[in-house]
This record gives sequence, C-alpha cells and structure tokens, in this order.
Amino acid sequence: MMKRNGFTLVEILFAIGITGILAAIGAASFTGLVQKYNINNQTKKMYTDIMTARAMAAMKNRAHFVSLSANQYSIYDDTNTSPNGNGTLETSSDTLILQKTLDKAITWNGSTATMEFNVRGLCNTLMTICIYSTVTPEYDCIKASRTRITLGKLTTQGTCSESNCATK
Repeated sequence: MMKRNGFTLVEILFAIGITGILAAIGAASFTGLVQKYNINNQTKKMYTDIMTARAMAAMKNRAHFVSLSANQYSIYDDTNTSPNGNGTLETSSDTLILQKTLDKAITWNGSTATMEFNVRGLCNTLMTICIYSTVTPEYDCIKASRTRITLGKLTTQGTCSESNCATK
C-alpha cells in the first residue's frame, strides 16, 4: 500500500471552487444588507432633522422650514424680518441652519417642496417623503401630519402617498 501525504490537485481545485461559490453568495447578500442599512440610516437621519426643526420652531417661537429637493434638504429659521420673521420662506434672507446632501434620491407628495412648522411647532404642510429602492429596508418613508411626524414603510414601491406609507 502507498502512503498518502497530502491532497491531490483535483481535491484542491474542488475546495477552491466551493469556497469561491460561497464567497460570491455571501458578497451578494452583504451588498443587499448594506443598501438596506444605508436607506434606513438616511430615513432616520432625515426624520431626526425634521423633528429638530419642529422642536426649534416651538422653542424659539418662530417658524422653521424644511426645503426639499431630489438630492438634498435644507432647514431654515424664519429670521427675515427681525426678530420673529414673517412666516414665509425666503432662502436669500432667512437663516440656513442645516443643509444635507442625500445618498439616495427622495420624492414627496403634496403641492409644495417645503415643509413649514409654525411658532407652536405644528406642521402647516401635510406630506409624505419617500425613498424608492429594490431592497426592503425597515423604514423608507416619513409621514407628516399637523401634529405628528412618523417613520414608515412603503407598501408599494413607486407610489409616494400617505396611504402607501404604513407607519411602524
């Protein structure tokens, strides 16, 4: 009988092939998890910033605005006409508090791209903000009503509406 002190070339190639297949499957799963995390993270950060604008409006007794565009949002303090503002967003003269560029584009429903919080912190603009994706994140929409701002999950991708954003 012959002694075997190692592996044959066929056995090594087979092991490398199996390892490669498992690595490819793992990488695809990992990419999906990263995309979910990024959408959740963006939605939660935006929610936090909107809630901060709301709290600042009530605290300072002055209107605050959240201005939306597809790839960024900005928060303004209504400081034009001093000291309490005039209740109208004037980007050239109101104080810019925060401006964030987004990794994933957003869309919204409603007649305007500006969310307004009055001096009592109530939202004067009802809207839903959505982030569309092919993955299924935990949160991908924000619903704003007069007295509440809530995080939610879109029930159908591609439709941004209050009824399509199921609050969690």
